Amino acid sequence: MNSKGPVFAQVKLVGDYARVLREESERRNVTLNALVSEYAMEGIEGRNAPDGDKLAGFERRIISTMVALRGDVESLTATIDVTVALVDALAKLLLVHLPEPAAESLDGVLASAQSRHENLLKSVALTGFDEDRPDALRRIVKLLSERLGQKEEKESIEAAA
Repeated sequence: MNSKGPVFAQVKLVGDYARVLREESERRNVTLNALVSEYAMEGIEGRNAPDGDKLAGFERRIISTMVALRGDVESLTATIDVTVALVDALAKLLLVHLPEPAAESLDGVLASAQSRHENLLKSVALTGFDEDRPDALRRIVKLLSERLGQKEEKESIEAAA
């Protein structure tokens, strides 16, 4: 048995126990998981520790707050991912519905747009994200890079033909 790794358990409480947990979690603004973890630690420590250990209680409150904050951060991360996807969809929608420029100025407009797009991507890559971004954004970048690579290969094949 590995005594160093974390322990995950499912707990089913019904009746008054469930009601008390829900009320306490709403009152303290912590998740049910954090609250159950705190109660489990209190029970384990209560068996071995003298009554009234204020430091242990303070540590438990810090732990449950950190667990609750982790849930909030994960929720914000998911919101950011959705926002990125919506901005991408909006950009695609705009590009599809904007009228094309006149044929004689098409090359210049495309070159200018590609240059501005490249500058935007460089700016976002340098300042917009850090190493803590979720895997979803990394996958988006990878897929876009592959897509652009395929497009460049296709253009070079067409140019050679």
